[in-house]
Amino acid sequence: MDVLPRLAVQWLHVTAGVLWIGGGFYTILVQLPALLAAPPAARGAVMASLVPRQLNYILRVAEITIVTGLLNLFVSGRGQELTRLDTRWSWAILAGILLAVGIYAATRATVVRWAYRMRRWACLARASGALAISSSPWAR
Repeated sequence: MDVLPRLAVQWLHVTAGVLWIGGGFYTILVQLPALLAAPPAARGAVMASLVPRQLNYILRVAEITIVTGLLNLFVSGRGQELTRLDTRWSWAILAGILLAVGIYAATRATVVRWAYRMRRWACLARASGALAISSSPWAR
């Protein structure tokens, strides 16, 4: 019966990782070119509603990936190997933890600030009514 929790955590970890990385690639390779092909006047309104949702999705999936990855260490019984760092496996897992947390922290530090600025600009544009979407820095 110990196998079932381990498999469930591993499945959640791999699925969340695929959704995290896949969501990022989808954003860069599909959504961004489609938005750049749209007329500038339409981009601002779409970006104002799309970016917060996309960002929330990517951050939540990243958090699930990191938490289930750490949980996977202890469910599999290999958590103690990280304290010794005498095997290639322990170094690989440590590198994976550092990379995942680093990418997550960098995303939180840079992309989140950019998204909140865009949301604030969109709220100002809606409130004034006279501000043209095409004059925004995101409409270029």
